[in-house]
Amino acid sequence: MSFLGLPFAVPPTGALRWRSPAPASRWAGVFDATSHPRRSFQLPYPATLGSRENPGVMSEDMLYLNVHTPAADGKRRPVLVYIHGGGYTVGSANDFDPTPFARRHDMVAVAMNYRLGIFGFFDLSRFGPDYAGSVSLGFQDQIAALRWIKDNIADYGGDPDNVTISGVSAGAGSVLALMSAQDAKGLFHKAIAFSPGEIARAPADMVPIVAEKLGVGENALLDHAATLSGQHLFDIQVSSIWAGGAAVDGHVIKLPADDALRARINPVPLIIGTCINEGTMLTPSIEEQNYEAAQLHDILAGLAVTIGGGDADRYFRFLDTALPGAGNRERMTRLWYDYFRAPTMRVAHAAAEVGMSAWVYSFEAPTDHPFGPTHASDMAFSYNLFDGGFVAEGEMLGFHPNTPKNRALAHLWTDTIAQFVRAGDPNWTGIGHWLPYDTETRISLAIREAPIVVEDLDGVEARRAYGLKA
Repeated sequence: MSFLGLPFAVPPTGALRWRSPAPASRWAGVFDATSHPRRSFQLPYPATLGSRENPGVMSEDMLYLNVHTPAADGKRRPVLVYIHGGGYTVGSANDFDPTPFARRHDMVAVAMNYRLGIFGFFDLSRFGPDYAGSVSLGFQDQIAALRWIKDNIADYGGDPDNVTISGVSAGAGSVLALMSAQDAKGLFHKAIAFSPGEIARAPADMVPIVAEKLGVGENALLDHAATLSGQHLFDIQVSSIWAGGAAVDGHVIKLPADDALRARINPVPLIIGTCINEGTMLTPSIEEQNYEAAQLHDILAGLAVTIGGGDADRYFRFLDTALPGAGNRERMTRLWYDYFRAPTMRVAHAAAEVGMSAWVYSFEAPTDHPFGPTHASDMAFSYNLFDGGFVAEGEMLGFHPNTPKNRALAHLWTDTIAQFVRAGDPNWTGIGHWLPYDTETRISLAIREAPIVVEDLDGVEARRAYGLKA
């Protein structure tokens, strides 16, 4: 059964816009939990991501979550929390239907909304202490949702002492951010990061750009914005070619993810990994935006800084060596792969250094889709979506067809994920012996037609480019 649109925080509207979330009030009587909640303002997904309109109208009043449970009884089931991706600018709790996973494994699954774009990741700290951490409001929303889960999930058949956070892409970046957030300590016990992008090491200053778009001085931005609707502000975000986003802010997120693990802020067991063809979908997605050359250069340079652990030149030198004479599309495709693989490996190395268990994977299941096993193509396998009746036999579910072979692989991988959610270790009889990552053997689980353990999948030069010791 599903309980949809449960409020976990006061609506962040009016005077509460750009302010930290406050706990939702208790409701009296019967609450209607049968309709998908509102979602944050956002553009449609790019065509290359299969443009689709998900349930829920767009609004600033969107701090709700969905609970999917086999039964709202007294049983204490493991809880899997799903944090949606979308580059911190698109997506919602309504994107995701985990009922096949919850049903197969007798677990509770929760999907949350959080503020996006200009509402959730806009650095306004210059305007005083009330706005410290404003660039991390989306992460503060996620922490508020985790507090709600801790306080209430037992009413829905879940165990508040056995909570695993998970997410893909920006959702996986959120997982790493929560592992870096002191305020999230004790609210989750395990973590899964599917293709994590690393947050920036410092916030971008979008105040001058937004103020110019509003036609006001920078000091007048907040007062003027208070007179505007959420839709108007979102239109400003779109017209600004939004470059704000998640970042280490020194308030909510004080350290990059690898340094946060070394500081043992939230050193929980972790599964982390990437898809072998991450960039084949994302490169055309960027290209179809028709950015000017200078804008595209800035985007790629920013990604290279992240990949290189703060050193874009080091990464670009590696790219020149790895792809001599390559064209822009081939270079961009490799850059996108490294954008997700670099934080994966840095976090895995940091975990190994402090004795924390982190299991690394590479999703490589073959497919006839022209993108191959690309960004987020592992989601259908990770959450048992082939059993959901979403597509007919032989039709594509994401980037892989619904076939007996793929359903069998999905069951194997989903059972592995479920074993980790239950016990904090993914190993069971069906997967073999998958050891945590260490800096000597550098083990990854390569998920091909069947999973196989491989050593040193990345190689010396890539590790150096990522800022790791070879």
